[in-house]
Amino acid sequence: MLEEVRISGLGVIDEAVLEFSPGFNVVTGETGAGKTMVVSGLGLLFGGRADPARVRPGAERASVEGRLRVDPGGEVARQVSEAGGDLDDDGSALLLLRSVSAEGRSRAFAGGRSVPVSLLTYLSDDLIAVHGQADQRQLLKPGRQLAALDRFAGQAVQSVLGPYQRAYSRHIAVRQEYDELTARARERTREADNLRAGLAEVERIGPADGEDVDLHAEAERLSNADALHGAATAAHEALMSDPSSGSYETADALTLLATARQALESAAPHDPALAGFAARLSEAAYLVADVAAELASYAESVEADPARLAVVQDRRAELIRLIRAYGSAPVPQPAAGRNGSFQEVNGPSGAGAGNGGPVRGEPTRTGQVAVGQAGAVGPVPGGDGAAAPAGSGGSGGSGGADLAAVLAWAKGAAARVAELEGDDDRIAGLQQQEADLAATVSELGGQLTAARREAAGRFETEVTGELTALAMPHARLTAVVTPLREHGPHGGDDVEIRLAAHPGAPSLPLHKGASGGELSRVMLAIEAVFAGADPVPTFVFDEVDAGVGGKAAVEIGRRLARLARMAQVIVVTHLPQVAAFADTHLVVEKAGDGSVISSGVSLLDEPGRVRELSRMLAGLEDSEFGRAHAGELLAAAAAERADRAVAGSRGRQARAGGGGTGAAGSARAPGG
Repeated sequence: MLEEVRISGLGVIDEAVLEFSPGFNVVTGETGAGKTMVVSGLGLLFGGRADPARVRPGAERASVEGRLRVDPGGEVARQVSEAGGDLDDDGSALLLLRSVSAEGRSRAFAGGRSVPVSLLTYLSDDLIAVHGQADQRQLLKPGRQLAALDRFAGQAVQSVLGPYQRAYSRHIAVRQEYDELTARARERTREADNLRAGLAEVERIGPADGEDVDLHAEAERLSNADALHGAATAAHEALMSDPSSGSYETADALTLLATARQALESAAPHDPALAGFAARLSEAAYLVADVAAELASYAESVEADPARLAVVQDRRAELIRLIRAYGSAPVPQPAAGRNGSFQEVNGPSGAGAGNGGPVRGEPTRTGQVAVGQAGAVGPVPGGDGAAAPAGSGGSGGSGGADLAAVLAWAKGAAARVAELEGDDDRIAGLQQQEADLAATVSELGGQLTAARREAAGRFETEVTGELTALAMPHARLTAVVTPLREHGPHGGDDVEIRLAAHPGAPSLPLHKGASGGELSRVMLAIEAVFAGADPVPTFVFDEVDAGVGGKAAVEIGRRLARLARMAQVIVVTHLPQVAAFADTHLVVEKAGDGSVISSGVSLLDEPGRVRELSRMLAGLEDSEFGRAHAGELLAAAAAERADRAVAGSRGRQARAGGGGTGAAGSARAPGG
């Protein structure tokens, strides 16, 4: 139950405190005084949109604080506790706060702890139900009437609607996948043929991982065999000359090292340091001798082999063509979660070249790699198909592509071909699955229809009963459930609420079958029925009595008073006949100071209620006739409340002795 609301800096309200009581509370005031801001404040408090335009000019922020009485062991208390908040007083008072700055920044607090605004919205489902003029206008739309009937039906519909929607969503997904696979049969066949051609070419050449790098190195050696042999021979002779050559003009490195070592050893007895140098020169001589021996072996192994060079160059040319064709091609992969369709990493699939080339990345006559939607790949060295120069890189292929990229493409293409070849089996499986899901959707849709028609009958009876109590005794409301041509996300039904305002009148849609005053009463009757099906402790009605007067207004006041016996009711009204039935009467007062308008809220005592009702009746607070009429309204309402209290007491005693129906059921009876 809502006990107190404090509003600051919101619209025309500078500072106002509203203290609500259990039962029937009304809020009245002159036009423009700020009654709407009270409802707007409650909407903001319970997670509504934070509109900085509503902040009072000159104020830094608007804030709304509310104190509610909740069940310490209930769901609301649990949610607040999980968010880190606490209940005050005796453990049953919950404080909520919402603020919005003039710049649009919004903050929310629950139980003294900062919380997400979404928590306030979640809590509102168990705390309050707001029924306003906007809700009435929404209910006039046919699309909202189905949701309204489902809400009234409650668990009978909701227990079926969840499984239905899951089955419907799955059915749509399977049907889309099936339709796509069957529609793309020719395209998939062409794609599979292109991939098979490419795989055949790769298999024919049979590349090995790293082979392009090894062949590049071998081609370099074979192409420069004479230079390599000469360099190794010259270096060997510089380190260790061949004695058989008889050349003594220049000493080799080993001879010079030996001469230096002997010179140091001869003088070493005089200084031990020279012995260390001599030892290091000896080690250097051993290293030089090893290098000289290896150079001799290398020189003997290097020899020109034109036949082998031709073989290597031919193999490299094959690998380069393979790399240019497939090294930059996107690797075919399954597109996970896209209803069985497949896509490539860097672009969508398409028809390849006539020679079985890749779908994307095929080299063109100008040396550019063909591109897909992913964008250009870049120029290819040697785009005319010739091998790249000897020093141009490991493979002379396209950009940074190498043989590993070709092997990755082949692996992906093989997997994709296997999947394409299995599509026929998948199509058959999807066809059966689609049929099974269609049967499930149809069966659950039938259950939804049955539940809605049963709920429609109860809805018609209850709302028609409410209309009788609201001075429309001959009106009849019907909820017509008609089948759609095919099932949709909410079932296979369309719901239209119709009204026959009097005997003999045709049953017409709500927006056509009722006058303004009748429509307000119909809406109140519907909201009252919804209230009975929506167990929250507080109901807020914002001018649901618009367009009503006279006896009908009195009946609306009586009906709201009966609803207040079940829960707390807060009504913003302009009708004195409704306000007279209230247990607590709050008035929004407007004060003007030049161009500045501000509003405050006051709790009225009995004389104050007489003055306010007189103003609402005659426009004059001190009118003698208006005050007399106001007193008469208040007296009649008080007498009716007393009679109902006595009747309720007798009913409770009778039920205690004879086991009658519950009090809530008695309170909800039309005309109660």
